[in-house]
Amino acid sequence: MRGAALLAGAAALALLAACHEGTGPGACFESNATPYAFDLNGDTTLVFHWPGSYMPVRVYAEPKGNLAANVQAAMDLWTGAFRCGELRLVSTSDSTRADIIVRNPPSLPTAPRAARVLRADSVGACQGVTQFTLDSAETTLTGPMRSYVAPFPFVADSAAIEACYHFVTAHELGHALGLLAHSPDSNDLMYQQPRRRVLTEADRYTIQLLYHTTSKLGPPARP
Repeated sequence: MRGAALLAGAAALALLAACHEGTGPGACFESNATPYAFDLNGDTTLVFHWPGSYMPVRVYAEPKGNLAANVQAAMDLWTGAFRCGELRLVSTSDSTRADIIVRNPPSLPTAPRAARVLRADSVGACQGVTQFTLDSAETTLTGPMRSYVAPFPFVADSAAIEACYHFVTAHELGHALGLLAHSPDSNDLMYQQPRRRVLTEADRYTIQLLYHTTSKLGPPARP
């Protein structure tokens, strides 16, 4: 399978890249962990992560309800997955200068016709989607990653919705950081129906490998 081949190649690249200043081989990676795919739909040309030149990646959270707090918690969660400082995130109040935009609409928006879409839902209370678009050559993102979390229609349990937002927000941020696939393991945050806001060893190892793999897609131009 193409996804398996990618991960094998990524693992080899990761071992070579693991020798950071003052660290030994493998110091940047989880030990005895099994990764899952991070390319989009098994297409090895659709691999993305934010480059070092974009650090810190700018994240905008719509000032609505507890969204900003949930996004900050998710940012801390994902940056905490790295042992060698490969990812840095910063909040921004200016959505026009953001690399990642997170919103909390009453319902999920219709995706633009050319958008690539990643969806998740959880415990029947809320749902999320992350969208991005590529240029005509399908080599470069044309705008920021956009993530949305919204309640399911006709759900009246506000406490369940707010609880659901915690882990669906973190799940969608994982997509916006470049995890363009879902884990097959229901224990992982990146499972399509996430149920908890913690990273497993597999979640951490997969994003560690991703950020030591060559990104096949270029980042969007910054304003």
